[in-house]
Amino acid sequence: MADSDERRLSADQSPAISLDGVTRTYGATTAVEEVSFAVSEGEFFTLVGPSGCGKTTTLRLVGGFEQPTDGTVQLSGEEMVGVPPEERDIGIVFQNYALFPHMNVRENIAYGLNFTDPPDGQTKAERVEELLSLVDLEGMGKRDPDNLSGGQQQRVALARALAPGPSVLLLDEPMSALDAELRERLRVELKDIQQTLGVTTLYVTHDQEEALAISDRVAVMRDGRIEQIGTPREIYHQPATRFVAEFIGDNNVFDGELVTVQEETLTVRLDGNRSTVVEIERPEQGTFSAGPLQTGDHILFCIRPESLLVDHGENALEATVESTEFLGGTTRIQLDWNGRTLLVHGDKTVGEQTTIGFDPAAAHVIERL
Repeated sequence: MADSDERRLSADQSPAISLDGVTRTYGATTAVEEVSFAVSEGEFFTLVGPSGCGKTTTLRLVGGFEQPTDGTVQLSGEEMVGVPPEERDIGIVFQNYALFPHMNVRENIAYGLNFTDPPDGQTKAERVEELLSLVDLEGMGKRDPDNLSGGQQQRVALARALAPGPSVLLLDEPMSALDAELRERLRVELKDIQQTLGVTTLYVTHDQEEALAISDRVAVMRDGRIEQIGTPREIYHQPATRFVAEFIGDNNVFDGELVTVQEETLTVRLDGNRSTVVEIERPEQGTFSAGPLQTGDHILFCIRPESLLVDHGENALEATVESTEFLGGTTRIQLDWNGRTLLVHGDKTVGEQTTIGFDPAAAHVIERL
């Protein structure tokens, strides 16, 4: 996946998608509040968050199916407020695919070409055959949608959205109705297709793993606002808020008081057990807007389960095994530590007393409390 610094825009290039202070209200209800982000040409950008967080509304605002109460939406530098969907040079795949049951696969794909010419001087037939090949449906053009599997229907919907050669592709949870194994296979295919075409893509999902697996950048949403934007690795390893830390994958979040602040490390007295003092890596200067951390500050930090070490390591914590879950490649262990739950990967027995530790560099300081 490309890092954000590889996606910088030149001075004379507008973002493919740009939202600035966009708000959408329905009476007294605010669905989206002051949302701002920019998506570069050819980027795969994902909105992820729990149900009701505003991600689908945001996508619909980009597509023109909703109009903002406040703020601006631009595509390739052009203001889009008031411009209908059919004039926005977009392709869209809905959650339910919305295939036409009275049309076969070839006719469904060709539908959008009834209103515009195919790209690159192709004939309609050439474009349809190219897309059938691209989505691995060669030889299925005469089939009815009802005779296709869920994965095949999804690929027909994708081909139909791509047929006119749109500048922007919008995908609203297109794989939510598929089983887990098929989802994993199709998300790889989807990313390959997107990279092959270089089409700018705005993707909506509630599946955190899916968002991390296929995106160039991710925006985590909560209650109509964006909590954090970053590459998948940044979102996972450097969450900006407690919500992001706990929503994206398993995590262990601690709070405590700074006992000492040294050049490279922090000593923290944990609030979960005031007699326990641990040492963690000090974040870079300038991380916090209110100035550098000082002795007496209360902070929030997190450690991923895979970074906790069973029966060895620095910063020892005594805990009891509450439950175990065998997940195939690993076993997730749920521990009781002073009345709160910690998660770690390893091999232990329920009821067993154990010691867990962690390297100071494994801790990420989220915020000053």
